[in-house]
Amino acid sequence: MSDKGSSMEGKTDIVNGKGASGDRSPRAWGLLLGRLMAFLHHAGSLSSSPEEMSAEEGRETSSGIEVEASDLSLSLTGDDVGPNRTSTESRDTDTESSGEEKDSDSMDDTGHYSINEENRALDRSHSEEEEEEDEEEEQRSHRRAQRKRASHDQDSSDDEQALEDWVSSETTALPQPRWQAVHALRERELGSSARFVYEACGARVFVQRFCLQHGLEGHTGCVNTLHFNQRGTWLASGSDDLKVVVWDWVRRQPVLEFESGHKSNVFQLALEPDSPCTFLSAGEDAVVFTIDLRQDRPASKLVVTKEKEKKVGLYTIYVNPANTYQFAVGGRDQFVRIYDQRKIDENENNGVLKKFCPHHLVNSESKANITCLVYSHDGSELLASYNDEDIYLFNSSHSDGAEYIKRYKGHRNN
Repeated sequence: MSDKGSSMEGKTDIVNGKGASGDRSPRAWGLLLGRLMAFLHHAGSLSSSPEEMSAEEGRETSSGIEVEASDLSLSLTGDDVGPNRTSTESRDTDTESSGEEKDSDSMDDTGHYSINEENRALDRSHSEEEEEEDEEEEQRSHRRAQRKRASHDQDSSDDEQALEDWVSSETTALPQPRWQAVHALRERELGSSARFVYEACGARVFVQRFCLQHGLEGHTGCVNTLHFNQRGTWLASGSDDLKVVVWDWVRRQPVLEFESGHKSNVFQLALEPDSPCTFLSAGEDAVVFTIDLRQDRPASKLVVTKEKEKKVGLYTIYVNPANTYQFAVGGRDQFVRIYDQRKIDENENNGVLKKFCPHHLVNSESKANITCLVYSHDGSELLASYNDEDIYLFNSSHSDGAEYIKRYKGHRNN
């Protein structure tokens, strides 16, 4: 038992690196020697040639044999520590030194890691390659955008050419003018022509000679509507600035300027033929105002256009020249609505006297809107144009919901 105890104590002392007397054991000296050789080998590998490195490796191998021989002598003297532990730790030390040798390219003599020139060059090459790839990708994107733009321009030019070809195929050249100025003047002098003024004003030779005569500046928004009074002396204008301006266009001065009362764009004015001082206005807010220039507050609300309970924004309004109490409106749906100022009751059919609409558009999902409408000179007919649809002619004397009497195709206004 005492032998075993002394043996165990010997093991503990040797592992701790000391013998029983407090001195270092031969095994500990072997460990220190192996680590010292590994350190010298590491330091020499940084500056030695391949031949010197192989010589060092030979010496390291011989030192390892000497350490194993010393451990073997310890086992022969009765020490139970065993050579395997020492040789294993020595091999582990060699493994660590070889691992450090592999990393020696990135370490300096002080043991601190540093980036060598090869790594810097490699990083620079990678960054340059990435920059080149980014530039190439940008160039490819630019080329794709140019091709797309060229394709779009080509498609636009093709569409314009197709439209011109279609117009050329569907239309004919204008005929020779039927009104001749010299002949008409001679007929007037002889008293044979009572319609000289009307024919002259509508003559193509005069229409084609139109040019800009005046520019009137007064609105701060887009001007959406213009309307002359019956005598042609005044001109009323409505704008996105929600104002109505009445002009003396010959003197190029405003006669009257006031707030229209609309809460959204004023799209059209309609002067009453028999009264130079009253007219109607329609706006995108679905409201129709009657305007009397003789009043201190000219505008007063007349009706709000609705379909069931939904407001319908208005784009156009026109007074029936044969019956100035009646007027027609059109806007953001497919219905032409006719009102009579004497019979407006918003609790009954929203005040509408009657409505017209092409039957195929009544329940259509195309969302057709009326862009403009106008009465004929005698009020018997009503012409309405639709966006991205055709032009339709209605008989204004027909009953509510009647179909159109004529359809004009080929018109598109989207």
